[in-house]
Amino acid sequence: MTRRIPLLILLAILTFLVILPMGTLLYATVVDEPPRPGAPAGTFTWENYRAVLAGANRSALYNTLTIGIGATCLAMFIGTGLAWIAARTNVPGKAFVQMAGVMPLFVSTLIGALSWSLLASPQQGYLNILLRDIGLPGFLNIYSLPGIIFVSGLYYAPYAFMLSYSAFTLLNPELEEAAYVHGGRFRNVLGGITFKLVAPSLLGAATLILVFSMENFPIPQILGTPENIQTLPSQIYRLMATAPSLPNQASATGAVLLLITAVMVFLQRRVLAARQYVTVTGKGFKPNPQDLGRWRWPAFAFALAYVVVAIVLPIFALVQGAFRSNPYTADVAAMFSPENFATDTMREVLGSEALQTGLRNSIMVGAGAAVVGGLFYLMLGYYVHRTKGIGRQTLTYIAMWPAAIPALIIGLGFLWGWSDFHFIYGTLAILILAYVANLLPQGFQGMSSSLIQVHRDLEESAEVCGASRVRTVREILLPLIRTGVVSTMLLIFILSMREISVAMFLFTSDTQLLSISIYNSWEGGRLPPVAAMSLVYVVFLLVLTFVARRWFGMRDPGGR
Repeated sequence: MTRRIPLLILLAILTFLVILPMGTLLYATVVDEPPRPGAPAGTFTWENYRAVLAGANRSALYNTLTIGIGATCLAMFIGTGLAWIAARTNVPGKAFVQMAGVMPLFVSTLIGALSWSLLASPQQGYLNILLRDIGLPGFLNIYSLPGIIFVSGLYYAPYAFMLSYSAFTLLNPELEEAAYVHGGRFRNVLGGITFKLVAPSLLGAATLILVFSMENFPIPQILGTPENIQTLPSQIYRLMATAPSLPNQASATGAVLLLITAVMVFLQRRVLAARQYVTVTGKGFKPNPQDLGRWRWPAFAFALAYVVVAIVLPIFALVQGAFRSNPYTADVAAMFSPENFATDTMREVLGSEALQTGLRNSIMVGAGAAVVGGLFYLMLGYYVHRTKGIGRQTLTYIAMWPAAIPALIIGLGFLWGWSDFHFIYGTLAILILAYVANLLPQGFQGMSSSLIQVHRDLEESAEVCGASRVRTVREILLPLIRTGVVSTMLLIFILSMREISVAMFLFTSDTQLLSISIYNSWEGGRLPPVAAMSLVYVVFLLVLTFVARRWFGMRDPGGR
């Protein structure tokens, strides 16, 4: 019985973090009353699911799938293209190309959508103003399905880059060289050998991006609202935010989205389990970069263009919106005229309670999620990988569940599942716990990779010499994995700072995060303060990411 105590403790924590919120949400889908504290038990019904399949919701489902597929195709084209160029070719400025593949990660999808609404809105978008000034019609309209797909693909491309770059670097070039010796053309070798051999990484990246783009809330909400383009996440928010609210229908919509994402993850794992993709064996090899010839500089230009479109233009739009004395812009010359710039809006925002409270709460929630989550992820990883206790596979399976649960759904699950815990509900603590649950797969995998890299010989030697398990962990294991642990905790901190969907249903007026403050300002229609707060947000994330990578060697983020 004593040996089962650690298992029972970890299962209890996972129950409160994952099983209780999801179970309560699924219960809410089949009753006619929301599971609020003190409310009578609802009557069983399927009407919530029938409502999900009604006309307007069918359109939201179609839009969700269209955006997911379109954004995945675009992100895979950009991300895998950059990864192949950086890993397998003699492109000039290779270090810049490698950096270009991950740079957009410090721009959250919320900020990306807001900045592109300033760049490509039909009437006053800065790019449309430029087009009209050079005699072309201002044809760009970001408030459309293609616009939503474009922005989603743009900011999810780094995930394709990160997941495929290492696969390209480990690919044995002898297979490609053999194809060339037998007369294979570059195009056929690239499609028939190179990309087929990295299929697991490409399939994993495509599945991840498909799930992320379908569950994304801020991009379709900001860019779809002007033209009433609804997706399942924006439909969930509308059902909860409008009066009268329909929380049970919102839960059923969330369950449908959860089912779709879970099926995607399941199919990906089945496909990968059915085939063998071994390219690295005991035989050594030396990667030979592909000579691009006259295409070397166009390949570099591709990476440069991506940085300009994903980073430079959005920051330009935010600077224009934050420092202009008049939001109206007549022509391109007015964008650069000194008399049109002022610091009034930025000074107002920097001194505002919304920014200060939001930034303080975001830092507290991010730090809380990093510390609380880091300790729990480390305990979980230690039990799974460093002990012979029972139930380790079950714990691993439950820990990976949130990978298939949309962030908005996790927030909705915590809204219902934790409503009886009045001492936590409505405080920063509920946000911290929700983020710990949401980032459980990333945190658990980060800690697990650090633990797996250290062989058990040192610990076993210490135990043979009479050291207790606690002393062995404190004096031997923790010093060896300290860098990985700190790196994972910093990753959790940064991902918590970037995430908005989890908090959408859990914040109060006193617990608003900076991302929530920006979103509320956008809903209020005041674009200059939105641009100013967004610019502060981007600079803060950029500095935080740089510090984490420079001093702690943080892994590239792999979150939502």
